[in-house]
Amino acid sequence: MASQTGATLFSRQQIALLFLLALAIRLSYIAAVVLFDGLINNGSDSGKYLLRASNLLEHGSLVYLHYGELIPDTGRMPVYSYFVAGVMKVFGQDSLWPISVAQAFIDASTVFVIGLMTGAMRPGWAVPAAAITCVWASLVVYTSFVLADTLFIALFCWGLCACIWSVRSRHRVLMLLAAGLFLSLAMLTRPTLMFFPYLLWPALAYLLWSGGRVKGLRAISLAAIPAVMIILSVVPRIAENHANYGAPILTSQSGNHALDVVDQFMRVCPQCILEGREDLMHADVRTRLAQLDPDERRNPISVDDVRREIALEYLKDLPLSALVRGTTLAAIRSVVQTALYETGHQFQLNPKFLSAVSGDSLGAKLSALARNIASDGFLLTWAVAQTFALIAVILQITGAIAGLSRRDLRPYTVFLLTVGAYFLAINGPFGNPRYAMPLTPVMIVLTTLGLMVVLEGLANLRRGRERRHGEAAQ
Repeated sequence: MASQTGATLFSRQQIALLFLLALAIRLSYIAAVVLFDGLINNGSDSGKYLLRASNLLEHGSLVYLHYGELIPDTGRMPVYSYFVAGVMKVFGQDSLWPISVAQAFIDASTVFVIGLMTGAMRPGWAVPAAAITCVWASLVVYTSFVLADTLFIALFCWGLCACIWSVRSRHRVLMLLAAGLFLSLAMLTRPTLMFFPYLLWPALAYLLWSGGRVKGLRAISLAAIPAVMIILSVVPRIAENHANYGAPILTSQSGNHALDVVDQFMRVCPQCILEGREDLMHADVRTRLAQLDPDERRNPISVDDVRREIALEYLKDLPLSALVRGTTLAAIRSVVQTALYETGHQFQLNPKFLSAVSGDSLGAKLSALARNIASDGFLLTWAVAQTFALIAVILQITGAIAGLSRRDLRPYTVFLLTVGAYFLAINGPFGNPRYAMPLTPVMIVLTTLGLMVVLEGLANLRRGRERRHGEAAQ
């Protein structure tokens, strides 16, 4: 595989080796989950997807039970449910591991997409980026769950890759059409991209203008292609919801999500905890839902509207400090936390992380955590993984600084940082490895960039030292 400049990004041997390595790591993790009775169904979102997939196989359409009636689905985007139903159709519904295995093959292909994205910046960086992707913990761990994240990330990365390579491609319009197709499929997998087109348009226009030397108006016009395609991809779903329920909405998931957002903010607000605002909010939800007439109660959009309206009412009353604190802490957790945090719960080990140990001060809690790590094999493994995660953060910061300071890398770096900022903003107070999944391509590219900059600096130091020794010898 070669870049436009003729530099080889991957040899055939590298493609085979990296794919097999990525697949072996993922399949080994899945095998461990199955053998040690770990969880493939996470008990929340997994069940919702499995139910919809079963309904699809039984009824021939995506429906779900709402107040005792089967109605057309509005709560989840359709692509992942179709994927799960397809695997179930072939392998049956008794075991979930075939879904994880299918996802392992999908995720192994993501290794090359992130390598291609990085190779657009420097051809020699493609292989290191792919190698890092092979062992990236969040990709490995979440491949094993029946969750939309693996499929979403694969589609999203292909879309980003096409955007980035449109800068260098001779077939720019075709690349942007491909970007629009993949990003549209990603949108139909998870609604987290619902506001993304409005940020993608200016970010991509800048990338084309600054990196591809495309003139201003043409860059703006070309950048509109994937953004418009994403918006158009959801029009049929919005029209269907309008026809069925009388409102042009994308999903009825937003009300529950809004309540969850406010819950998280309240939990970092001492005043809210003291006043029991979280319980009051959910009591208000129950009261107002009970006041709906039977027709409104059977309408999932009317129910969603009630939940969203109450969430907004309580959100407006939150102090600004709670919003800033919740968003900041979540962003930090999203960036620094290793996905092995999830592994302990997946294998039902009940690990005692820092939040679960007792102590009168931070020092006492850290001391208790250190004792737990010394006596617990899983916590020791987690601590090693967490150390690597922190090293990766340092490399990401180094990579971002280097990328912004180097003229040829700046357009790509700005584009990727903009994508990362979008997800940190839209995640709000949710900070954990799963919510950080859409950040994965950005984090891996910046980690690779930082690593290459550090290695380049060390090589320059070594050459300088050798040159000085040579001059001294003369």
